Amino acid sequence: MRVLLVLIAFAMIAVPSLLALSREDASRGRRIGSALVIFLAPAIALGMIHGVPELDGRALDYPIAWTTLRLVLSALALILPWCLYVWLAGPRR
Repeated sequence: MRVLLVLIAFAMIAVPSLLALSREDASRGRRIGSALVIFLAPAIALGMIHGVPELDGRALDYPIAWTTLRLVLSALALILPWCLYVWLAGPRR
């Protein structure tokens, strides 16, 4: 079950990166840069979660609130690549 969840999470991150990489309307450098930003943004967000002691589960005050915030930030890290893809793939004005 854990492997399935990891594969789903990886797909939620990899699919928008591959879509950004396969776009035809942007230059090669721009496509690679966009794909890297989309792919690495969740890693940075999850790294921040594990870098802050309160969000890493070592909080002494209000552990339920910190755990809830950690869960919300983890879920947002999985939605972040899709938001970035839509933002970066939008029309240029």
